[in-house]
Amino acid sequence: MTTPHLERPGRQALKTQRTRAALIEATLSLIREHGYAAATSQRIARRAGVTWGAAQHQFGSKEEILETILALAYARFIDVMAAAPLRRGPRAARATLFVRRMWAHYQGDYYRVSLEILRATRGRKRHRARAWEQRQGRAHLRVVRAVFHETQLTDAQLREALDFLHCCLTGLAIGRVFESQMSHTESHLKRVADAFASMLGAR
Repeated sequence: MTTPHLERPGRQALKTQRTRAALIEATLSLIREHGYAAATSQRIARRAGVTWGAAQHQFGSKEEILETILALAYARFIDVMAAAPLRRGPRAARATLFVRRMWAHYQGDYYRVSLEILRATRGRKRHRARAWEQRQGRAHLRVVRAVFHETQLTDAQLREALDFLHCCLTGLAIGRVFESQMSHTESHLKRVADAFASMLGAR
């Protein structure tokens, strides 16, 4: 039989997880709704329903919350692109699914808020932005190699194809911010997928 003494750490761990999740969600929602400047320490704590002292106990500083969001955005991308169906079927079909999964990721809160964090802090935290971009770039390259295992492109050529894909999807994502019912999105995504598949097959 479990003793009360052994139950307490479990309850505390659960409370810690909930507090950390509330602080991350509060930061995400503030930046998503009002921009980076709105996510002050006190506003984050207030929206999460805790004191800033309790927030500091979990993360130490607002900077650590932001770093956690960047790390989670990276982890979520890896999860999204790890699906088994992406490894099967003709190249054109895989390219279409690859583009659609990336498109879904680019529209998510974690990716959009990450871009806002990096944009707002680029001058002061250039090393953070550069490290995140490099990490994302390496992740994209590993994923595309795993999905399109037959490609004979060099790493440099693959990066060029991914840069093209990134620019297209980022542009569409920004367009959706200003026009939620943007026309021809499906047609645009199909053209992007077709072009991406063609680039992957080039020598």
